[in-house]
Amino acid sequence: MHVLQRPHKAGERVVALGMFDGVHRGHRTLLLNAKRLADEIGVPLRVCTFNRHPLEIIRPENPPEMISTIPERASLLYGIGVDEMELIPFDQSTANMEPEVFLDRMRSFLDVRAVVAGWNYSFGRKGRGTAELLKADGEKHGYKVIIEPPATLEDGTVISSTLIRQNLKEGKTERAAELLGYQYSLTGTVAEGKHQGHGLGFPTANIEPWKRKVLPKYGVYTGLLETTNDTLPAVVNIGIQPTMPSGKVTVEAHALTESPELYGQKVRLTLLKMLREERKFASPQDLTAQIERDRNEAMQLFNMA
Repeated sequence: MHVLQRPHKAGERVVALGMFDGVHRGHRTLLLNAKRLADEIGVPLRVCTFNRHPLEIIRPENPPEMISTIPERASLLYGIGVDEMELIPFDQSTANMEPEVFLDRMRSFLDVRAVVAGWNYSFGRKGRGTAELLKADGEKHGYKVIIEPPATLEDGTVISSTLIRQNLKEGKTERAAELLGYQYSLTGTVAEGKHQGHGLGFPTANIEPWKRKVLPKYGVYTGLLETTNDTLPAVVNIGIQPTMPSGKVTVEAHALTESPELYGQKVRLTLLKMLREERKFASPQDLTAQIERDRNEAMQLFNMA
């Protein structure tokens, strides 16, 4: 898959429009339908998305955290069969662009055969670009427009990136996984920590994930620690370590099996199930006893006990 950092002139394309943060089950349905259409026509599928969430510019005081980094998004899109991912730079001029100009620019770079977008997709200045405007432009310029309806779970829940973020912030990683269609993960480099876990008898790998990535509710989770050569069952702690404060939010993983030296390595932490919320203990000894209980519970869940 080609990742384009700015608009590139090309020939005939089917275009999928959207932010596609997380590339959840609803996105996947839309993109598979777009891919099927592109294959029927015999042209590549290009996803046109932004290099940052628009609210980082429009509402900079409180933008949403992201479910996926750009490399993660690209990997998920590649897995679906997308041919090109165009990252449109989103700045103030993009935010102020009229929706008609946005479509003119798209058509100036591509011979658009079809456009596929979600039911709630909006574009252009103040979100004035709607499905109706997109359909009208398609009729005028001779390309097909498909607006995908909301995707839902079996219980009727409408799948959305907003709902996934909410579930992660509530520590509901299992529900988030149901909405995503895969387990949520954090990727980062293992950094030198204060060795507090090692001092308590539970050595940990301290991860520094991307600062714009959604951090689930502070607490203890079961997870998988994926290294270059192995995938290890682990207990993951996310939080501020109130019993032994470190002065910052930390993400730590304690492998339940013997782990190699990981400092400086890039690893992935897949979060499976929340065991408990973060809390302050009366003493380091009480904390150690609870960590042992957390470890034992995790080992039972992994059928290692």
